[in-house]
Amino acid sequence: MKRLQRVLGMVACLVSLQVQAKTQLTVMTSYPESVVSRFEEAFESRYPDIRLQILWRMPFDALPYLLQARQGGVDVYWTPSQRNFLTLKAAGALGPIGIDRKGLPEIIGGGRVSDPQHYYLASETAGYGLYYSPERLRQLGVQVPEQWRDLTDPRYQGEVALPVPSGVGYAHMLVDQLLQSEGWVAGWNLWRAIARNSRLMMSRGNFVTDEVAAGRSAIGLTMDFFAQSSRARGAGGAFVYPRKTAFNPAQIAITAATPHRAEAELFVTFILSEKGQSLLFLPDIRKLPIRPSVYAQAPEGYDNPFTLEADLSYDAKKGITRRGLNAVLFDAAITHQHAHLIEAWDLLEQAQKDASPVERKRLDEAYAALTSWPIEEPDETSELARACVKRADEPVAEAACAEAEQTWNRFFQKAYAQAISISKEILAQRRVTEL
Repeated sequence: MKRLQRVLGMVACLVSLQVQAKTQLTVMTSYPESVVSRFEEAFESRYPDIRLQILWRMPFDALPYLLQARQGGVDVYWTPSQRNFLTLKAAGALGPIGIDRKGLPEIIGGGRVSDPQHYYLASETAGYGLYYSPERLRQLGVQVPEQWRDLTDPRYQGEVALPVPSGVGYAHMLVDQLLQSEGWVAGWNLWRAIARNSRLMMSRGNFVTDEVAAGRSAIGLTMDFFAQSSRARGAGGAFVYPRKTAFNPAQIAITAATPHRAEAELFVTFILSEKGQSLLFLPDIRKLPIRPSVYAQAPEGYDNPFTLEADLSYDAKKGITRRGLNAVLFDAAITHQHAHLIEAWDLLEQAQKDASPVERKRLDEAYAALTSWPIEEPDETSELARACVKRADEPVAEAACAEAEQTWNRFFQKAYAQAISISKEILAQRRVTEL
């Protein structure tokens, strides 16, 4: 018995020594376990001397953790949150990545996806587009949209599922890419015209595809992987990228303080290798690889951003600096006044039919009120834009952004009321005249 105990003790000791001999690499990510486990298993199979420790943190929790001394012991940061990577780079919390980048593009369709100084690299990407029911579009008598502007067609009234940026994380870039491509005021007016036909989705991005799949909306503004996931669950539907859109990449980086830089670079190399990138095609992942060569292995019908005939140019840094301000403006102009916005557009169009020259002059005033905008496009020095980004963390910033929000709420309430009043007045006078 004692001999058996000694043998078992020796075995346990050997196992312990073997485990201790492995290098532990700590990877922080926000990807779900179902995604990370596939990469973890494949990586450890290839590098049995490296044991991964996965630390899950959502972006808002990850940033303060990684800004600690020595980055909290994290070796690799891997997640879709470009804002965090920009902040970490500026704080000196990331180290250079000395790997072979051959075959890894830094720009897709005119849009930059990786850091020019290579402190973080794109690991996969996802694009904005439209998930729709082909049958429902046929019933409405509309063609598949080719651009965002097509959603202003009156036949879409009440049929568009539109995510609100203050409640849906991915909607920030969705909103801003249109502002960048159309121009500040023109872009906001286009969003208001689209909102006229929309049902607002206040939380959780996958609600958009659920709305379409359930038949409550004909079309929804979303990201490709939400659409792919919905289709993989048997929901049907189809997805299309508009001719001008944006792609939002995920990134991977090595912390400045890691004592395991060689092992960390092996992990980054694996994630970006053909083997690692091909794992993104798995049915329970369905992401878009960043390495063009692996699309030769893609399942039939898989989206390929490198062959997409679309303009994908987008300034992510500009979008990040004003995302908070955009969210406040969206709520003030659209979310809080949605019913009045719809009423104003409907009454204006009714009044414009067969309008006399005198009436048209008054209706021009109504249109000017309906399309008025309270603030010029902010630049990178805008204190208000900075305040609206930091409002959750700093009381002074919260006060400044909240004051602006109240001012803008009053502005749009008054503007839409003016447009409604003028249109109603003209329609009422017309009815009296007809009598």
